[in-house]
Amino acid sequence: MEGGSSVQADYVFRGIEYIVTMMVTGDVLEVEVEDRLTSEQWRGEFEAVYIEDVTHKTGNFKQFSIFCNMLESAITKSSESVTLDLLTYSDLELLRNRKAGVAMRHAPPPKSGALNAKRYLILIYSVEFDRIHYPLPLPYAGKPDPVALQKIIRGLKEDLASARSKQGKDYRDSELRRLRAEFEKLLQEKQELEVMILQLQEQMKLSSTASTSKEVKILKKIIQSLEEELMKEKTKNQRATNKRNQDYRQVLDEVRFQLME
Repeated sequence: MEGGSSVQADYVFRGIEYIVTMMVTGDVLEVEVEDRLTSEQWRGEFEAVYIEDVTHKTGNFKQFSIFCNMLESAITKSSESVTLDLLTYSDLELLRNRKAGVAMRHAPPPKSGALNAKRYLILIYSVEFDRIHYPLPLPYAGKPDPVALQKIIRGLKEDLASARSKQGKDYRDSELRRLRAEFEKLLQEKQELEVMILQLQEQMKLSSTASTSKEVKILKKIIQSLEEELMKEKTKNQRATNKRNQDYRQVLDEVRFQLME
């Protein structure tokens, strides 16, 4: 995974839907898990030294870049050898005791409220005869700040307006070139048909009027068909533009709905 890039995907842990996001900036990994229903977030930042130390303690060392690639594959579900799990502190203690051979049905509740609120994203690496668990502690970050969301909305609006302006200009230029090419093609075909009509008119003197009239009607239908195809292309482009505007409005409605919660 290249530095400065991010990955986001939906994930279901114990029947609850979450949004899992990871971002790598230089030697720092940022991981965020958000409850899709309540919008509660858990977030943590991890330096390369910390990640490599965690992998070293498991007995299966991984370099920072390799670990990030494994985490990305788990989030995107692009590899069967890596998966994710989300645990509370009590869940993690039960897992550790089970691996140590200590029989416990229930782990003692954490004394600290911060520990109780914390979540642990577990990267599970399955090899032939073993499963390695890499825990990433994620402190509770609360719900998104409405002010921050509004700032994001403003930024998205500005980016969208800039993109639409640029794309609109590029689209208009491209559409203009395409229409000009079609117009020139139709004009050439029209001129060729006019020549054919003139030739037929010359032949009218030597052939029956009814037969020639029929051929002229056929050629006129061809011209009409070409004009109809041109109108269909214009209509198709207009529908595509309307669809993009509808998608933009839908995104804004969804963000506004989150702000109202």
